[in-house]
Amino acid sequence: MVKFSPAFIDALLERTDLVRLVEGRVPLKKKGKDFWACCPFHQEKSPSFSVSPEKQIYYCFGCHAHGNAIGFLMAHDRLSFPEAVTLLAEDAGVALPTALAGQSPQEDFRPFRQILEKAVKLYRSALSENPVAQQYWQSRGLNSDTIDRFELGYAPPAASFLSQRLGRDDHTRKALIGAGLVSSREDHSVYDRFRDRVIFPIRDGRGQLVGLGGRSLDGHEPKYLNSPEGPLYHKGQVLYGLYQAREGLRRTGRALLVEGYLDVITLHQAGLDYAVAVSGTALGESQLQMLFRAAPEVLLCFDGDGAGRKAAWRAVQIAPELLREGRLLRVLFLPDGQDPDSLVRAQGGAVLEAQFATARPAIDYYLDELQRRYNIAAEDEKAQFLREARTFLQRVNDTTLREVYLHKLQDLCGLAFSVTPKKRRRESMLSSSPGARARSQAGPSLFKNALRLLLNHPEDPAWQNLEKALLPFAADPIAKKMDATLDILANMTHLSSHELLARLAGSDLAEFCYALVMDTDAESQEGTGMRNEISGCVQRINQRLVKARIDHMACTADRSGLGALTEQERAEMVQLTRRGQRKPSEP
Repeated sequence: MVKFSPAFIDALLERTDLVRLVEGRVPLKKKGKDFWACCPFHQEKSPSFSVSPEKQIYYCFGCHAHGNAIGFLMAHDRLSFPEAVTLLAEDAGVALPTALAGQSPQEDFRPFRQILEKAVKLYRSALSENPVAQQYWQSRGLNSDTIDRFELGYAPPAASFLSQRLGRDDHTRKALIGAGLVSSREDHSVYDRFRDRVIFPIRDGRGQLVGLGGRSLDGHEPKYLNSPEGPLYHKGQVLYGLYQAREGLRRTGRALLVEGYLDVITLHQAGLDYAVAVSGTALGESQLQMLFRAAPEVLLCFDGDGAGRKAAWRAVQIAPELLREGRLLRVLFLPDGQDPDSLVRAQGGAVLEAQFATARPAIDYYLDELQRRYNIAAEDEKAQFLREARTFLQRVNDTTLREVYLHKLQDLCGLAFSVTPKKRRRESMLSSSPGARARSQAGPSLFKNALRLLLNHPEDPAWQNLEKALLPFAADPIAKKMDATLDILANMTHLSSHELLARLAGSDLAEFCYALVMDTDAESQEGTGMRNEISGCVQRINQRLVKARIDHMACTADRSGLGALTEQERAEMVQLTRRGQRKPSEP
């Protein structure tokens, strides 16, 4: 896969009109210099979603969704980063990089996609001519609208069905092989991979065909057959029904993962249009990432048999790193002998939906299942249980969630141990020290205004006069954000405001910084007035930083004596004290 350089991303965003991109999906209304709408990422009655044509970013003052054009496509259209970049490049007429150092040239897979589309049309047409295949879909309770929505079809038993209709020339033959529609014999002739099977077309999150699934009608094994791994189809990176579920996922904020294609289709027909399924493999980390990208709540629904419980255990093992703040992962087991398809067809979608209330948080399920594997009344087994459980919980990204469960683990084992990582304990002690209290004197409003000016005017030369080395001594969190932003500018000279904001996209700084530049209540001056404002702001910050550094060293000396300061620190203290006594206009 080709990697995209920062320079390419910058050029692409420069060619992209975010307002036009968003307006094609969300109705915008101009108000002042920005455009506004009701947020597409949460339900609201009054518009709080703002798009800045100047900065080329969006920000919601309600749910704090934020980003640039790439981020918007990833969030709204449920695309991966490469998919979003590719779509923007196609829209802007920008050629994708063919290769970077150490990479192979990018192949053109369009012929494979095109022939897949043609094959699906043929299979859909063949369905209308085969009563047996039609009867199969009807026996599963599917109506014509559902059959059309999921493009369900039928592959006739003839081994050359596709070749006869699409052509036998070399170009077509290569496309059929590349798309996984045919297999080759030793004599280089080809035969259809899908024969006498009902067909499930598989689309990615963008709606592009990547493969097919087929179910045997004549009893031949395998009962289910998918496209082979190839240029388009990677089973570990596909979720069946994701494209059809995109509106349901956005509306409900929930993703329901089930085990089979028919489960997905039946659930959608019953109104549970946020269901998806894995494609011929166990749930993997990239697929779980796709689910969380689509919705903050993920519900894993498994059959209650042994196979279903094994699948659930494997799924939970990959989850901890993905459990961040605002995300919820739960596990639901259906009664033995039932699957979502049979349950919904027999009792309706409301019955299955009612069972969602019995779903267990994934970590609760993990701890209970792990406990069943050990006799914690025995000290040696309790120790092993504790080791495995703590290792699992330390992988959880959500700090609060992790600590809640570590406390629960303490109660379960009747033991006391620290649940706070050493680094955080050290930071906590430092923040309560006299030196930290002295460093907190720098005013937050001053740093907030300075960061806003920096984000809007990073090219102003006055920033070079800022005492950046002293920023760590200001305990205010906005000073730390300013320090990190200046680090980016130090490595990337001559960045414009929107280029700087693009660099911040996806970082821990992004939400705060995007909100700051979109704050219409804090407009800056322009021209000479703006330059004077920045110079004055830098001067005032430097005064605060000098005082914070002096106070920090003075607290150290008061606590441990002057001998605790190095010779260099004592000289620095004298120098800074003299500077602090000068008037701002003095050299």
